[in-house]
Amino acid sequence: MKKLYWILFAGFAFLLSACNKAEEPVAEDALILEIASASGREMVEPADLPRPIAAYVEDVYFDTYIETAFLAPAKGYELNMGNGENLFFGMDNRLLEFSGQESPRLGTNSPHGPCYRPGALGSPIAVERLPDAVVRYITANYPRNQIRRASVRSGYYIVAIDVPALLLFNERGAFVEELSPIRHCQQACRPLRYDQLPGGILRYIEANYGEATFRQACARSGKIAVWLAHPRGRVILVFDREGNLLFVRG
Repeated sequence: MKKLYWILFAGFAFLLSACNKAEEPVAEDALILEIASASGREMVEPADLPRPIAAYVEDVYFDTYIETAFLAPAKGYELNMGNGENLFFGMDNRLLEFSGQESPRLGTNSPHGPCYRPGALGSPIAVERLPDAVVRYITANYPRNQIRRASVRSGYYIVAIDVPALLLFNERGAFVEELSPIRHCQQACRPLRYDQLPGGILRYIEANYGEATFRQACARSGKIAVWLAHPRGRVILVFDREGNLLFVRG
């Protein structure tokens, strides 16, 4: 009788555990939708985000930047990235991933953005764990450059090196392309040379970032994004079409 009791108890515990695991994604999806559509959302400066959230972005999404960030009080944070992706975090700073169907409340896209694929949220990877093919390619083609950061997203490796450059490799470690931190996953970029930038932008850069090296500029969706390599690190400047500064990101 006791043996039967323990068998029944174990079976009940297993079913309860399975139900809880099934409910977790549902609860996470609901929280994401609440954060995305909360009426009392407040804009947050990226510099004021909780340290664990900022650290995740620095370690994994170093190939882009935070365009805007919002706090839905008592619910969590939404980060709109420059590459078109959206990240969500709970009040406990835990990364949230939407696993349900597309929501009519958010249009035809996933809450994570138009280019999101399930399971695509990334994670950092230690340099020593990169495929040998990645290290060999960088050694051969970017000599005297060290690997500074690496992450994995959708099976692809993204690597930051000294040049500065952002390199994309496939799951086998084969080189795919150089990336730009001002690219968007869907919207086309109209490249601009330095001498094609509006006068207001040129004056701002010369007055505030005279030591920086111009890397790239891109006109898109009524904005102009400029990527500079500064001795203190990367600088992303975003202006409106008239040359008025909208925000600065690192």
